[in-house]
Amino acid sequence: MKTQTVVTDITHDDLVNLIATAWEGSNWLGFDIPLKSGSHVPKIEDECREDRMARVLLAGHSILVKDYYAEDENDHYGNLKHLWRKDCMAYELTLEDIKKGIGRAIDSGGYIRDYINHWAEAVMQWIVFGEEIYG
Repeated sequence: MKTQTVVTDITHDDLVNLIATAWEGSNWLGFDIPLKSGSHVPKIEDECREDRMARVLLAGHSILVKDYYAEDENDHYGNLKHLWRKDCMAYELTLEDIKKGIGRAIDSGGYIRDYINHWAEAVMQWIVFGEEIYG
């Protein structure tokens, strides 16, 4: 039997948490808002970058994900539109790309699937108990 996970909805808070969690402490990963996307979504005073990126994505525009481990313009992966910058490979990322990627991660099996399932169980404990009880 083959199944396919389809992510149908992601909230503003989901996106903020995903971006902030991935970005925190990462050596290879960075984020930015392209000028064309940023001009369509005005900045709100005292808004953090993750909140602004979530609003840009939810408004139907893209953000940039930067791979600082890329060594040159030929060092890229996947099918997303990408552009070499002086110090990184920048990938254009949309909300649909995020939904598809989460679905692929869940469907991949092995360690990633186990990790995501554990994460989902942990989130459910926070929802039900207000804390993680079962580790």
